[in-house]
Amino acid sequence: MNKKATFAKRQRETDLKEAAKRKEERRVERRNSRPAGQKGPAIDWGAATTVIPDGVAPEGAIPAAAEPTTGDTTTPAATDDTDSE
Repeated sequence: MNKKATFAKRQRETDLKEAAKRKEERRVERRNSRPAGQKGPAIDWGAATTVIPDGVAPEGAIPAAAEPTTGDTTTPAATDDTDSE
């Protein structure tokens, strides 16, 4: 077996492992550098629990758009496929 080729293969594998280790260390460092759970504005969960009764819109609410009335909106009548003749 060619010793030079074997050494080159081992060296490539070692280089790849070292590069992967450096990459993982950078990822861990980035992950630990930013505070956990700080991806957006904080939510005040106590204020978000207001119950709104049906049919009553809160102040400043945008009314829902009416459903489009294009085409036939009636449901087809149920048909009985069995003929009793």
